[in-house]
Amino acid sequence: MKTPFFILMTAAFLFSCGTETPKENPVTKNKEIIKPEDTTKVKTTETVETTNNTPVSCTNDSLDEMAKMIAGINKGSSAKVLGNVFSKKSFVDFSSSFEKKWKQYDTSRLVHLESFRATELSKTVGTTKTLFYPFSGPDFLYANAFFPDADKYILMGLEPVGTRPVLDEEPEERDSLNKYFNKINTSLNTILRCSFFRTASMKADLRNQELDGTLHLILLFMSRTGHSICAMNPVNIDTAGNIRYIKSFPELQKKPLNNKGIEIRFTTKEGKEKLMYYFSLNLDNGGLKTNKNLRNYFSKMGEVNTYLKGASYLMHESYFSSIRNTIFEHSQYIIQDDSGIAFRYFSNSGYAWDYTFYGKYTRPISLFSYAYQKDLDSLWKTQGSKNIGFGIGYNFHDKNSNLMVAKRGAFDPAKKKAEPVKEVKEKTITKETKEDFIPKKAGSIKKKSPVKESK
Repeated sequence: MKTPFFILMTAAFLFSCGTETPKENPVTKNKEIIKPEDTTKVKTTETVETTNNTPVSCTNDSLDEMAKMIAGINKGSSAKVLGNVFSKKSFVDFSSSFEKKWKQYDTSRLVHLESFRATELSKTVGTTKTLFYPFSGPDFLYANAFFPDADKYILMGLEPVGTRPVLDEEPEERDSLNKYFNKINTSLNTILRCSFFRTASMKADLRNQELDGTLHLILLFMSRTGHSICAMNPVNIDTAGNIRYIKSFPELQKKPLNNKGIEIRFTTKEGKEKLMYYFSLNLDNGGLKTNKNLRNYFSKMGEVNTYLKGASYLMHESYFSSIRNTIFEHSQYIIQDDSGIAFRYFSNSGYAWDYTFYGKYTRPISLFSYAYQKDLDSLWKTQGSKNIGFGIGYNFHDKNSNLMVAKRGAFDPAKKKAEPVKEVKEKTITKETKEDFIPKKAGSIKKKSPVKESK
């Protein structure tokens, strides 16, 4: 059976309601069903599972060139593996267009994030060895911008992992490539314009035949921020809380596993090797209660710095107490906007906290008006804050953006206030709509009636 030039296989974790039984979603071409086992991969020394559960080391141009292809970086004649792709009109057009878009983002936004990190976060937080970023989606972009010194990144969300693009030597299917690059562009709209991924948009953007998960955008961000890809390994978490390597992406899709993930080994421009994990899983109390593997993983996670942005105010709710307490127990620093952990829970955690505020705390956008924090507003005004100089979070206009750095101190069990552990029961835990709420212009919110959803 001949395979198309570009094949994307669809993963099947639902974002809004935890996990469900995974399904294969094959691609149809000329009434033929193209299944994962029918595909022909680029020659590579991709890591496979070994008897001692240690992946075979690999460094291969095919992975790095694939990431550059997704990122629209044209290697041209210097390409060693995918030169035929870089010469295709579909790619050349996408590369030219996206290069302009990225340059605009780099010069108008990213440069300010990096400056803030250099002048403020590097002094306030210092060195980060392991960054924990729950509710992240594929946002390696901000993880790297604020914490470029981290050795390991742990990202988690309900979005599926996805599968690597599989290429062969057949002639290009122009429509397939065009659709893929169009999906890339669409999926990046809000993160580049407003600093966050919209939950509702990701449900559609990262669950289709062309773009089937977070892997594609993570590779794009890594490549665009000057990193080189060394190896990619499908993984999951076993009952002891250890990382287990899965032989292939199709096998990861087929197995009825919780905690499906991807491990990416990559290097900086200076040649420093780093590690990133993304896991597709449910972090509410119900999800953690039934996920012994993840609980054991957290128990072994060690000390981290935690970053929270665009988190839909989920950890303001009682039914996210388990992940909230995990963050308190393991985080030396918590860096977040006001959509992260509600301020009242810090004082109830039993830990002493030292706060540094940046920007201006204002009432949340109308979509999340219920999440206004009077206690945080009061302390913000009393203690004062430093200038932030860029837009971030749901209030992404400069004058309305906020960021809090909380440094954990000593634990006093007498000051810890217990709270009931609740689970979600047909209750709205976010009022985010399925309509785009991106402001048409500053101060105006395009908003329609909220649609109740559960994550």
